[in-house]
Amino acid sequence: MDLRLGVTGRQLAVGAVVRRGKDVLLISDPPDWALPGGAVEPEEPLLAKVAKESGYSSVLAERLVWVARYPAGGVEYEMLGFEVTGVGPHDGSGAWVPIGEAVERLGRMWFAPIREPAVAFLTGRARVATLWTWTDLNEPGVTHPRVSAA
Repeated sequence: MDLRLGVTGRQLAVGAVVRRGKDVLLISDPPDWALPGGAVEPEEPLLAKVAKESGYSSVLAERLVWVARYPAGGVEYEMLGFEVTGVGPHDGSGAWVPIGEAVERLGRMWFAPIREPAVAFLTGRARVATLWTWTDLNEPGVTHPRVSAA
């Protein structure tokens, strides 16, 4: 069984909230800012992309904060969103910004499967391990359990 396709048959992707005190690490993804992560490649450990993009030699998953299921480019994805801790020295990648500024920057992001779960988690509106589903990225996502309004 190909673990990148998970038990649901979807392509796995990963995203992560990396904190340092009251700051969050964001990665430039012009014209937006994003969380470290992306699609998991063949034979790639689940959090390797997060470590590479966040500028750490590795990361430790502290907890699962969301699962987002969505279609993109004819592929069905399942993104696992983790809160992680960086291991070793940081190489200076990305920008450490206060949580409020991270929420503002992520709130302007075009890609709902990162924007919506990340903003809801960082503002305390979503519980950990919330499932987000989109059948069409032009429509609002559905959450289980329900996420409180902004």
